[in-house]
Amino acid sequence: MDAFKRQQLVTQRAVAKGRLTRMQAFIETGDRKLNEMQVRSEKLSNIYNKFETAQSELVIDHSADRLQFEDEYFAVKAKFNVLLHPAASPPLSRHSSSHSSSSIHTCLTS
Repeated sequence: MDAFKRQQLVTQRAVAKGRLTRMQAFIETGDRKLNEMQVRSEKLSNIYNKFETAQSELVIDHSADRLQFEDEYFAVKAKFNVLLHPAASPPLSRHSSSHSSSSIHTCLTS
């Protein structure tokens, strides 16, 4: 792989990570308007696919990057599901009042 193509893939992967971080920030601090949450939620799979495509084409092993991205992605996706479909989501623990990604991760691993 030539250096230019490699740099494009690294940039594509970084852009996907940045978009996911902005999604997470929106959930944690955003206005949470229903329509905006729906539109953003629909874009999540595109972000994941772009990251996965770039990651797969880079022939070096970045499994730690992949695991971190996947953990963040699934936490954000789960939070969107809770916010958009509260009746279909399992109830959160009464002891958890935080909307942080760590509480999302806790709910997913329980």
